[in-house]
Amino acid sequence: MFRFLVLLAALALCSAAAFEAHACEGSEIIFEDSFADDAGGWTVTDAVEVKDGAFTFKLPPDALKANLNVTFTVDDADVCSEVAWPEGDPKTLGAGLLFWGEDGDNYFQFGILNSGKYWIARRRDGKWHTIVQNVDAKAIKTSAGDTNTLRVKTSGNTATFYVNGDKLRDLRGQPPKAGWRFGISGDNFDREKEARLSFNSVKVTN
Repeated sequence: MFRFLVLLAALALCSAAAFEAHACEGSEIIFEDSFADDAGGWTVTDAVEVKDGAFTFKLPPDALKANLNVTFTVDDADVCSEVAWPEGDPKTLGAGLLFWGEDGDNYFQFGILNSGKYWIARRRDGKWHTIVQNVDAKAIKTSAGDTNTLRVKTSGNTATFYVNGDKLRDLRGQPPKAGWRFGISGDNFDREKEARLSFNSVKVTN
């Protein structure tokens, strides 16, 4: 029993170390949430479940759910999150980081698909504008149960995108003038079946 507990502890440390290796590099932690409870400043609705170390989107068929953090505003920042593809039958799912956000109708989104592709888009006044559409990225893990670390690092009007420590590209854009909000999102592209998508952590540094 003792050896089993030691093994579990070692596995937990390895998992934490792997996330840190791919995660934010800033020296000052602005925000950190491992979802032990629902007090992290997220909007909690019937479509969201926050407990046991996971923020889970409950996604209807063919639906997007986005959640900007309500209580924190940043300027230049390094935003990271670890997301896990669900076990079971594969559905076409997307997991995203939101940045340069003003409100629910105005933000940028960096997302990955469990088919191994990524995209970047802007939501402006409630309308979507695609910047990068479904580009292959070998760094994305695609199997059921796999976890991926998403990262967006901003500096002035430039955002840099990473998956699992691999840089994908840079983007020049227009951040809000008076600070901005960050968040996470889940996309279910199956038009018939519901899905669940869980994030294990969010961290912001500068």
